[in-house]
Amino acid sequence: MASSNYTPNLHLNAWEASDRPKRADFVSDNTIIDTQLGGHIANTGVHLSAAEKALLDEPYITMMYAGNGESQRTIALDFHPKFIFIYKRGVPFVTYSNGVNVVNAASGSYGQGASAGISFTGTGVVVSESAASGGIRVSLNENLAQYTLIAFK
Repeated sequence: MASSNYTPNLHLNAWEASDRPKRADFVSDNTIIDTQLGGHIANTGVHLSAAEKALLDEPYITMMYAGNGESQRTIALDFHPKFIFIYKRGVPFVTYSNGVNVVNAASGSYGQGASAGISFTGTGVVVSESAASGGIRVSLNENLAQYTLIAFK
């Protein structure tokens, strides 16, 4: 005979000592457990995908590059960056020299805009080295200068 009592949440058999379980009762309980647990495991609103788990393990990268003096340079990444921060090592973010503000750092958010001197590509960033214009010079690719780039995935 089937159980006289059932569990409150999944309505599984909760036999009394006087009950006589049948194979069909166990099959029914296993089907309920498999359906409920399988649905929960497959719920992507509750669980992270493998790609999302990888982002938690490594949400950003840092790298260094040496400037090559070109007016523009593309730095390729193996992902589509959401936010980037770049700065020239060993100097303030902005310096003043001969009547010109030299910008040595920049940041940007894909789709939201960026500081002067950087722009986004599909999987990277373009950095600039410019001559002074309007009292400002961008220095994100000065020949042989060392830069740090932080890119968030």
